[in-house]
Amino acid sequence: MHVKNICIFGAGSAGWITALSMQLYLPDVNVTLINPTKYKNVGVGESTQPDLIDLLSKLDINILDFIQKVDGSLKHGIHYKNWNQEGTDYWHPFSSLSRDGMYSRAHHYHKMSIEDPINYPRKDYYKKVHPSYTLCVENNLSSSDLGHALHLDADKLSAYLKNHLANKINIIDSNDFVINHDNEKIISITVNSNQNITADLFIDCSGFSKVLISKVSDLADDNYESAVNTALFGRVGYTQDNVKLVPYTRAEAWKQGWIWVTPLQSRVGSGCLYNDKFCTDDEAKEYFLDYWQGALKEENIKKISFSSKSLKSPWTSNVVAVGLSSGFIEPLEATGISWFIQSGRVLGSLLQSRYYDNDVIVRFNSVMRGYIEDVQDFIDVHYLLSERQDSKFWKYQTSRVPCDRLKARLDIYSKFMPNLNNRNTTHAWAFNDVSWLDILSGYNFKFNNIDVPNWLVNQRQLETYRNENEKTN
Repeated sequence: MHVKNICIFGAGSAGWITALSMQLYLPDVNVTLINPTKYKNVGVGESTQPDLIDLLSKLDINILDFIQKVDGSLKHGIHYKNWNQEGTDYWHPFSSLSRDGMYSRAHHYHKMSIEDPINYPRKDYYKKVHPSYTLCVENNLSSSDLGHALHLDADKLSAYLKNHLANKINIIDSNDFVINHDNEKIISITVNSNQNITADLFIDCSGFSKVLISKVSDLADDNYESAVNTALFGRVGYTQDNVKLVPYTRAEAWKQGWIWVTPLQSRVGSGCLYNDKFCTDDEAKEYFLDYWQGALKEENIKKISFSSKSLKSPWTSNVVAVGLSSGFIEPLEATGISWFIQSGRVLGSLLQSRYYDNDVIVRFNSVMRGYIEDVQDFIDVHYLLSERQDSKFWKYQTSRVPCDRLKARLDIYSKFMPNLNNRNTTHAWAFNDVSWLDILSGYNFKFNNIDVPNWLVNQRQLETYRNENEKTN
């Protein structure tokens, strides 16, 4: 099938970011975006990864203007509190260390900690390996020289991208629509009673409704079960001393789940995650309100329940599901917007010849499944490896048997540490080897003393000496 026309159905964050990606990868393809006004942006996720800034930069969008218009603030990573035990913390920053080869400063510190735990205590890993921990977490400072992403307002993001794309794609607001289809494909979409939209490829960004993909797919999913399935969320103003603007996202565990805190310029977005098998709405609301000590008003709290399952085949026939219509895991690690961006990147790269057949469809589904499974495994270890046993929720999560794929990964990472060999770049990994090291370190995961050539050990030792010397001078 030749691709000259693409129709995107849905105007939330997924729809607009997908349209932006099509502008980058397929600039000569005619794109129509249908905004079904009956669907509203969920607006839960306000934390991103660096790939959003990268996408915007490639399209010559002024980043400073963008940050101002979306109420954005710099994010240098995620600070985790109370996940392994009450009173513990760890740091997952955006770092370029993964580009240092198979043996980075992160790997080196763990090797030295095994050989010389007195001078290289495990507890100092984050301070010694990531300067951003001292700068951001301990001193609440920020620098654009550090790896960074953004916190932003999801509604303002959609408004910004709609304005940016207004003269580049066809945008149709529709109060009503009819999906015209047979058992095998979408034929057209009739909007506003009499306007018929045809396309060579339809992209479903309708969220959990799955308006298009449900017409051509049996919606077979992976049956994945996340640790949490419900969120209370609300907006918190900078009106009290306990509400601060910091250059990172905070993820703070509690007895029934965790709290997210994403500080924007004008307010904070926050949510309370829990599993309704172990916690009632009233219990979660009471904890959420108490957490903010009066800065969050009960009438401003909203609730959303979600499934963590993902489609096995997000591309079926002439429909590609992107965003919540494809699946969802949970808000941890800010993978929502990144999932949209990676879907657009993979789709755009596979359509470079402006053509698709069954082989292209199979390749897209395979690559995206790899991405999704990497996210699932990465999120699972946050719960599975915890030492918390202070509630039924944590006892259940820490006693769950990891899938065979994750068990095999953890076995390899224990023997060799995550590295470029076992985190190969030909796959659509969601997280790099150093990210895995950062998370596993927070749970005192046992690494073996890997075999490294002496010259490389000495090189990293010299780098460590230089870095320490720079800090003291």
